[in-house]
Amino acid sequence: MSPLLLTHGGALSNLPLFLALDAGLFAARGLMVEAAPLERFGATADRLREGRAAMGTTGFTQVLADADGADPLVVVAGSGLRGMALVGRAGADIASLAGGTVGVFADDPMQVLLADVLACHGLEGQVTFRFLESLRAGAEALAAGEIAAFTTVEPWIGRLRHGGATVLADGADVWGADYPDTVLVARRSFVESDPDTVTTMIGAMLDAQWHIERDPAGALATVAHRFPGFSAEELRAGLRAQPSCVDIRGLEPVILGRWATVRRLQGRPASSPPPGLVDPRCLVAAMDRESPVTRPALERKSDVL
Repeated sequence: MSPLLLTHGGALSNLPLFLALDAGLFAARGLMVEAAPLERFGATADRLREGRAAMGTTGFTQVLADADGADPLVVVAGSGLRGMALVGRAGADIASLAGGTVGVFADDPMQVLLADVLACHGLEGQVTFRFLESLRAGAEALAAGEIAAFTTVEPWIGRLRHGGATVLADGADVWGADYPDTVLVARRSFVESDPDTVTTMIGAMLDAQWHIERDPAGALATVAHRFPGFSAEELRAGLRAQPSCVDIRGLEPVILGRWATVRRLQGRPASSPPPGLVDPRCLVAAMDRESPVTRPALERKSDVL
């Protein structure tokens, strides 16, 4: 049997998937999975769109951007909350962005966040966008004075703030106190044809969240290799700012509330979102199902945390 190909992003909001992969929690539930490395920004969306990955974690707005497809992606569970921000130079404010250049990532919730923040402050059409290739590239461009601000995620937000940068908006001001960053998605046809596999996948991520909440240092140690160059404290601070959250129930209004902005960015009429873009059935089944595995303490794979 071929392994199930998964995809993922690079932020701490992917932590439940990272831990389920690195600690063998998928295998403990009988799943054969394979996760392709993150080659570049945008690769996650491309793999899901092209059908090269059946499931995976991705920015929550991708289901809105791809809603017109014949076999669209649907949100089946969560992964991480909050932890996105528009970060500017030391002492900057939103008004100071007028006439400047702002870095952003195309086809991502960070682009939607920027659009909503600019609209909220009456700055639409008053900034130049620079589309970035990586989070590191954005941090370097900000430090070099090439851009006035850029959108980013944890653990980069904490590092930049510690270095003197200013958080201009953190999402809560335009989206509310709790919003998802990364979610678990699957093709609608896959959810209908193999709900048991989707449910088992979610169960492994719930196992991962259980470990993260009880032993955050151990969980982060297990996945530290995915965040080279970040210290123990940076990762712990990032996790506090962007907690894991697999149970996405209750956040559907926040997700669908970005529909009009996504359509505007695509140059499409707003209309109304099609039904079923958030499908919690497998999540409910996973939460109701008694865990078939014992949840032992994670074995640390690194002494850095």
